[in-house]
Amino acid sequence: MTEVQHLLSNEITDSWKLAGRNWGTSLHRIMSRTGSFPPSLARWAVEKFSDRGDIVLDPFSGKGTAPLEACMARRIGVGNDLAPEAYVATRAKVNAVPLREVRRWVEEAARLMRPDTVSVYDVEEEVRVFFHPQTLKQILAVRELLQESDDDTANFVKALMLGILHGSSEISLSLPCSHSFSMAPAYIKKYARQHGLKRPVRNVLACLLRKAEAVLADGLPPVRGACFNTDALKLPLADQSADLIVTSPPYFNIQTYAWDNWLRLWFLGHDYRKVGKRLFGTQSVEKYTEFMEKALREMHRLLKDNRFCVLVVGEVKLGKNRIDMAELLTDPAERAGFTARVIIRDSIRKGHKYLMYLKQWQGVGRERLLILSKGEPAMRERRLEWREVGVG
Repeated sequence: MTEVQHLLSNEITDSWKLAGRNWGTSLHRIMSRTGSFPPSLARWAVEKFSDRGDIVLDPFSGKGTAPLEACMARRIGVGNDLAPEAYVATRAKVNAVPLREVRRWVEEAARLMRPDTVSVYDVEEEVRVFFHPQTLKQILAVRELLQESDDDTANFVKALMLGILHGSSEISLSLPCSHSFSMAPAYIKKYARQHGLKRPVRNVLACLLRKAEAVLADGLPPVRGACFNTDALKLPLADQSADLIVTSPPYFNIQTYAWDNWLRLWFLGHDYRKVGKRLFGTQSVEKYTEFMEKALREMHRLLKDNRFCVLVVGEVKLGKNRIDMAELLTDPAERAGFTARVIIRDSIRKGHKYLMYLKQWQGVGRERLLILSKGEPAMRERRLEWREVGVG
């Protein structure tokens, strides 16, 4: 067993921590979602451990940060996520469409939509509490149009809608609330009453177009990627098809993604309860490590020989115990065939947590990178020194 080296992120001369908080292309802002890692971290891993033209895979892609950064760095970013809203966001990023295509869709939608013929009273009261009836009628009309098509333009428009469905900006369609997760209807109803919040009347197509203009301000990625919506334990890819894996696996069930996105899932035509049953979550360390060993075996199958796998994990509080997930996953990774090389540690300040409703002692407390290898990668061929990542 190779001895695992330990580093702090500030010990790395070209650390992603040197990038500003808002670093990255405007496409990253198509949809906010809990549990994301910084684009600068993804770019650091992609450029450190792969070459132009390589295939970079993220089996748990979330909102698509790593696949998008791979495409931006002229690699082929491939994402996968079983959560429907995550799949839509990842696919929209790696297969983005030009602004003219969005404008064409909006013009066609304006011609076809008949929001005045739509009844909002067929919609659950939990949904109605967020939207003015006039706005909700338009949302329903847009949703109906999108259900008829699943090409890249329709998917991109879906992602744009998910990005403005709720929030507090001037193009958000709901009453003022969180933009990164769907709040509980009972809570938001009470909060709105206490604070005099009003459900805004919006021109949905105009808001959608403004969102597209902002998201596409930096243009399209130079390379297109691919995305799947399936079980990460059984990806439809050939053996040794990836040159690099960069991913952030599930964090037990601390982040309840289905519930956090219940309103977005409603828009996409899904019941969050049914989605939640399909997504992995557990409070059991034993079940978690068993699941992750299976996932790591699949990653090992997919990764080419003499290549790297980077896991973005953390230190989490589970009951009364704090668990270092990088340490926890080292043994399962080695049983799956990987060699654990380095653990990079970093602190996450409270103000930088994505789940702002968590207390200081809750949730992900410290960021970790567990760097694994399959075989013996030749770092010098990439004009990098082993010492830059603490390996060798």
